[in-house]
Amino acid sequence: MSTDQPAGHRPERLTRRQRAAVGGVVVLAVAVAASLAATTGRSSAADRWPPAGRSTCTSVQIFTGSVGSPYNQFARVLRDRLRAAPEHFDVDVVETAGSTENIYDLESPEPPRCGLAIAQLNTTVDATEGVNQFDPTRGGRPVAGLRTLGPVHRDLLHVIVRDRPLGPDDHQVDTLTDLCHRTIAAGRPGSGVRQIGDVLLRVGLPDCRPDLDDSSIDDALRRLSGGKVDAVVWAGGAGTRQIRNAIAAGARLRLLDLSEFRAPITKDWNTFYGNREHFYAGEVFGADGLGPADYPGIRPIRTVTIPNGLIARTDTDPVLVRRATAELYRDRGDYEEALWGANPAHRRVPDALSIYEGPLFCYIPLHPAAAEYYLREFRRVPSCGTT
Repeated sequence: MSTDQPAGHRPERLTRRQRAAVGGVVVLAVAVAASLAATTGRSSAADRWPPAGRSTCTSVQIFTGSVGSPYNQFARVLRDRLRAAPEHFDVDVVETAGSTENIYDLESPEPPRCGLAIAQLNTTVDATEGVNQFDPTRGGRPVAGLRTLGPVHRDLLHVIVRDRPLGPDDHQVDTLTDLCHRTIAAGRPGSGVRQIGDVLLRVGLPDCRPDLDDSSIDDALRRLSGGKVDAVVWAGGAGTRQIRNAIAAGARLRLLDLSEFRAPITKDWNTFYGNREHFYAGEVFGADGLGPADYPGIRPIRTVTIPNGLIARTDTDPVLVRRATAELYRDRGDYEEALWGANPAHRRVPDALSIYEGPLFCYIPLHPAAAEYYLREFRRVPSCGTT
C-alpha cells in the first residue's frame, strides 16, 4: 500500500490540545525513564555492596562446634559462600566444644584478625562481663572487644530422657524435678549447652545437686540408652542430626516440657544483669515447640529458645566482616536447608530486622563494618535506649 499523500493534500496540523497532550506524554516518558535510571542506579549500588576491597586475610577460620552440629552445618554454608566471593577467601571450619571455646579462640585466630565464630549471644554477653564460666574465680577470664555481625538460628533447649525405665531399679522421668540427685549429661565444659544447662538446673532444681556428666551429644545419647546417665541436656537447632540418628537406630527417647522455665530463666537473667552498669530491657529467651516433625515419634512439647549470632572482634578485618555480613542475608534458604532439610517446623533463620527486636545487639554491639549493612538497608542501628 502506498504511503504517498494524495496530490494537493496537506498534512493535518495538531490542535493546541493535541500538542499539549503529546507534550505531556513526552514529559511523563522522560520522567519515568529518569526514575527508572535512578532506581536502577540505586539497585546497582546496593547490589555492589560490600564494595570491592583487598582483604588482609590470606585464610579465615570459622569457629563452630562438633562435626554435624547446627553451628558446624551453618558455618559450612558460610564457608562455601566466602570461598566463592570475589575475595576468594580460603576458609577453614574449625571443630570446637561450642560457644565458650569459640569465643576464646577468637582471641588468637591464624592469621590474626581473620577469625569468625558462631556462639550463643547470651554466652557472648557473659564473656564480655566476665561472669559464669568466664569468671576468673571459676578458672575463666573475660573477653574484651567482641562484636556481632548478625543473628544466626535460635537454639531450642532439650532435656532428653528414656521413654520408659530400663528395669525395676530405673525410675520413670516425667518432669525436671524427677532428675533431682540423678546423673545428667549437661554438655561439654566450655559449651553454650553447659552454660544454659547450668541456668536451667539452677532455677529448676534449686535444692538438688545432680551429678553432671561432660559427654558430647553423641556419647551422651549412647550413655542415656545404656543407662549410664538419666537425662541429656542439649541446646541446638531442631531437629538435631545426632538425636534423629539415635531415634532412627532404635533409641526410645522422650523430651520434657520446659515451658514453665522460660519465666524463671528470664528472671535469672534480669536479676543478674539488672544491677550492672549496662542493662538493656527486652526479650532474650523465646518460646517454641518440638515434636514429631523434628524427631519422629516424639510427643509435642514446648520449650525455651536461645539466640545465636555470628561474632568477630573489633580488630577483625573489615573486608571480611562486610562480606560475611552480606552473605548472612543473601538467600537464607541455603542455611535453612543445611540446618533443617525438609522439616517445615523450624525453617527460620532470623532476618536482619531481628537485631532491633531485643537487647542482645546492645550488649554486644555491631562491628563497624557490619553496621554499614544495616545503615544502608534500614538507615539505623539498634538505639539501645537512646533517642
